Amino acid sequence: MKTLKVIVCKAGKGVSAHLPEIDGYVIARETVEKLKRDLTDGLSFHIAGLYENEREQWMSQPFNFEFVFQDIPALIDGYSGLINQTSLARISGMNESLMRQYVTGIKRPSRKVTQRIETGLKRYADELRSISFV
Repeated sequence: MKTLKVIVCKAGKGVSAHLPEIDGYVIARETVEKLKRDLTDGLSFHIAGLYENEREQWMSQPFNFEFVFQDIPALIDGYSGLINQTSLARISGMNESLMRQYVTGIKRPSRKVTQRIETGLKRYADELRSISFV
């Protein structure tokens, strides 16, 4: 199974994505959920036209996707039903006001701050995975 990297970023009132390995393929949707739903069909159509001679090579196996968020606004917008800027600030151990500035684009977080946010999210996900009911 081939794993393709999907770069997701904020675009207007929704999100857009591109795949560095696939020339010219860009998709935009209102939410990350809709983007994920439509990604495979659009990609199959794009590959069929772009790589006509190599179609069988590309289409012979299913795709696996690795979603990478380019910025904090894309992450918040993409998972707005699960997380908001206040909870992200708490999970990351950051000031809520500063997080709000990152989410709205007033400020851009440094690489170190972005890493801190990612680490906080992964730690939170690990905690959720460890939950079990009797």
